[in-house]
Amino acid sequence: RLRSGASCPAELLVEHPRIQALMERVLFIWAVRQPASGYVQGLNDVLLPLMVVSLSQRSGGDHANEERLNAEILQTIDEEQLAEVEADCYWCITKILSEIFDHYTHGQPGIQRMVCRLKEIIRRIDAPLTAHLDAQGMDLLHVAFRWMTCLMVRELPMPCCLRLWDALIAESALHSASVADRVSAGFEALLVYFCACFAAYFGTRL
Repeated sequence: RLRSGASCPAELLVEHPRIQALMERVLFIWAVRQPASGYVQGLNDVLLPLMVVSLSQRSGGDHANEERLNAEILQTIDEEQLAEVEADCYWCITKILSEIFDHYTHGQPGIQRMVCRLKEIIRRIDAPLTAHLDAQGMDLLHVAFRWMTCLMVRELPMPCCLRLWDALIAESALHSASVADRVSAGFEALLVYFCACFAAYFGTRL
């Protein structure tokens, strides 16, 4: 299972043998081609939104409609189309992870770096939340680690997750292009700020 608790339709979809085989092949090939990282827990979560978009596109559906994301969607997709989904997912996850590769290498320095930035931002924008966490002896690393490793896939409904990813990828493209009149923080920085807003939004409930 990708998450604990109640399953969403997209999670039930990955229990289908055809989808499980697809995921195994994509993640195996990526791990073999990236020996510095190999397979890291959470990469299956990162693959999920890419599969949702690719499958929905080829079935003529709307990836924002979670109710259509079930085993029935596979009845409209033949083996050739599924092979195309597999190829698209592989190249997409390769590109996305290239932006944050050190999140998944030994010691995960990228995650450590992002958590330090997150703590600094929370300290500036929500002093009461920082004080509460300190008083309870809580380290944001314990929760933010999953947020950043899985790119919020476990925390957000699929339509919201796809919207976030769309913004992250767009920021990454702008950052890579180095357009003189447009300044972009890039994939990693935007994800840190999103996590800060996410924590601050729910901070009052803590």
